Order: sequence, then C-alpha cells, then structure tokens
Amino acid sequence: MAGLLRFLEGVNSTFSMEAKLTFKHRIATAFALAAILFSGVALAEKAEERLVKEAIALFRAYGVMHPKGIPNSLPRCFYAARWRWTSIPEGLSRKYFGIKALAGLAAENPSGFYEVKKIFDPEGKQPEAFCTEDQDKEEFHELFEAFKKKIKLREERKIEASPLSDYYRRSEYSFPVFDTRFRKAAFIKVVEERQFIRWPDGKVTPLPLEFMVVAVILERRNGVWREVESVVTGIT
Repeated sequence: MAGLLRFLEGVNSTFSMEAKLTFKHRIATAFALAAILFSGVALAEKAEERLVKEAIALFRAYGVMHPKGIPNSLPRCFYAARWRWTSIPEGLSRKYFGIKALAGLAAENPSGFYEVKKIFDPEGKQPEAFCTEDQDKEEFHELFEAFKKKIKLREERKIEASPLSDYYRRSEYSFPVFDTRFRKAAFIKVVEERQFIRWPDGKVTPLPLEFMVVAVILERRNGVWREVESVVTGIT
C-alpha cells in the first residue's frame, strides 16, 4: 500500500512538472508571437510613413500646386478630391518595373490619405482647389450661368464677345506606384476640359467633354524625383 502511494505521488509530481513546463512554453510562445506582431505593425507603419513622404515629394517635384500656365493660385475645383482607381498600362509596368504578369500595376492609397489634398497640399494652403463630384457640378453650373450673364452684358453694351468661354478644367490622379527601393514611380493623370459656346441664335450650351489620359513615369535621382517619360494613353 505504501509503495502504491509513493508511485502515485511520483506520477502526480511528473504531471505537475509537465504542466508547469507546458505553461511556461505557452507564455514564451505568446510573448514571441506578440513581439512578432508588434514588430510587423511597426514595420508596416514605418513603410507607410515612407510611402506618404515619397508621394508628397514626388508630386511636389512634379509641380501639382504650381502647374505651368497658372501663375497665381489654382482655380476652384482644379483637382478631384479623391484618388482615381486605375492601373499603369501593362507595357510601362513591364518596361519600368519588370513585372511579367499580363496586367498593369495599381496602388492603394495609405490609410487616412484617401483625400488628394493631404498629399498635394499637406500644409492646406489651397483647400478650394480640391472638390468632390457634387462640388464640381456646382462650380460648373456657376461658371455656365456666369458665361451666359457675361455674354448678355456684352451684347447690351454692343461689345464684340468671343462665342467660346475659357476652358473649365479638372484633373484627376491615381496614387503613385513605387518600386520596392523607391527609385521608380508611376501614376495616371486624367485631364478633363469643357467649354461653353454661344450659337448664332443666342443660345448658350456646353460643348462635349474633352479628356486626356496620361501615364507619367518618374525616377528618384540624388534624392529628387524627376519625370522620365509621359505617355498619352487616351484622348478625345
């Protein structure tokens, strides 16, 4: 009987030791997994910070807030408020990024940076240059009414007026695609233009929409982004 009790105590002691070891192993594993998780989160956050930094530098070098032909501040609704979802054409993706898939490259904007102005104008100097679709429609209508009124005033004063208005222009961009070393990048730019016309009978109407789609390729040399190629992929 005494021998049986000693045997059971030994078994119990062994089970207790195994339980302790199992518990310690699980704790160590949990800490290891947590370390990997937090490390991954930290790396992801660091990569996203780099992505935002390079995107701001890229578009600043491209001159989005000071485009050629516009000496002063940008017109209202000059840019779409959100990024355009589209891909870089397959041929350019192969040429500059070396992909072999039968598809182009597309990029997601970083979380919290779905608004174009956060990349184009991070200091918030020209907030009215960025408009949603509804704001674009309002601006278009206001310019249309202003053109009709202007034509009417000119006719009353017998001043020769051009039958065409100035262009109403709006540009939409995709978030740039970068290579893994941030040496090459590409984005799509869509420029839309419309005009109003006064017909001989005095009626004023909008002309059909004109647009141009351009793929822009850039490289970073000596820390500065520079355009290396610009390809028109669509036009009306």
